[in-house]
Amino acid sequence: MRDDARHSATPRDAPSERDAMDASAGIGSISPTSRFVRDAVAARVEATRAKDVETLATPLGATCVEFDDVRYAVTSVADERGGRVRVDVSVGAPGGAFEERRAMEDAATLICLSDGTIAANEKANAGYDATFRVDVTAIASLEDEERREEILQRVSRVRNAVYGAKLRGHLRELAATGGTEGALDWSPRRRGETMFIKPQNDQVTVIFPMHFADARDAVIATQFLTQFAEVRRGQKELSTAPAVSYHKSPPLELKDAPEEMIGDANGGYVSFVLFKRHATPDRLEATVWNIMTFHAFVSYHIKYSKAYWHSRMRQKVESWLSILKRAKKVDPSGNGKKMTTADGRTFVRK
Repeated sequence: MRDDARHSATPRDAPSERDAMDASAGIGSISPTSRFVRDAVAARVEATRAKDVETLATPLGATCVEFDDVRYAVTSVADERGGRVRVDVSVGAPGGAFEERRAMEDAATLICLSDGTIAANEKANAGYDATFRVDVTAIASLEDEERREEILQRVSRVRNAVYGAKLRGHLRELAATGGTEGALDWSPRRRGETMFIKPQNDQVTVIFPMHFADARDAVIATQFLTQFAEVRRGQKELSTAPAVSYHKSPPLELKDAPEEMIGDANGGYVSFVLFKRHATPDRLEATVWNIMTFHAFVSYHIKYSKAYWHSRMRQKVESWLSILKRAKKVDPSGNGKKMTTADGRTFVRK
């Protein structure tokens, strides 16, 4: 799994390479805001405020690929209305991850603004699932810095709004009705990775078949996920967290799932049980994002663990080498060094 972002952008407007995590996020957490989108749009806003004609005259065409093969593009829009500066923010994902009707309904609430500062294009730019037009001139004209930052943060959460629509819909149903038994639903994440959603009475169960291309990663994941499922039982502060279970074989909820969508889950199966308290308005978006990025979270910890082990091994090797360097050399001819004691006696040290 590729967790790194690959950037290709114009030199002037492209943001510098940074960690994908937000500065306020902890180690291992994944920020729901895209630093790439936020910085690319912010650079255009600052250029507009500074009336940097040279920068604004340079077409913007910045692209990025994020984990789970999600693609971003921030491109300038040709001047159509009286010299206003606008950019298009596009997002695309592997086939099956985008459900247009639900996604655009959620985007209208979570991303778009009634004043037209952020609006959804009727037709997405070529190669992408959804495109949103940002009125840079309107943002730059705002004197309130906090308001400008709020809008930038809003558009940088485009990924969660668009691709979390299916899970968000089930959780909203859970919050509204208390949960009813329903058919198994699923959402492809990328090739070989699918998130299954099973609505049930009083709860929604989300199942991840964990597949890893590297067999060694699968072994590490098995150990990590076993502990991940057990840790909640021994910590009272996690009592309100979703219930987690880990299975080596497909759980009963997947009995109606197409075999080709389950695939070879060499890392086992992880189930999250979400209750009504996880779907309240103040927790809904955090729940959707944390569930959606679970596979990336696990992959991060696998890579982090491997890097830690390699570091420890290098330290151990360096320690052994330092010991060997301090060791006294032995004469290969077998002739020892002749030594003399304080009273004049001599001996040969072997």
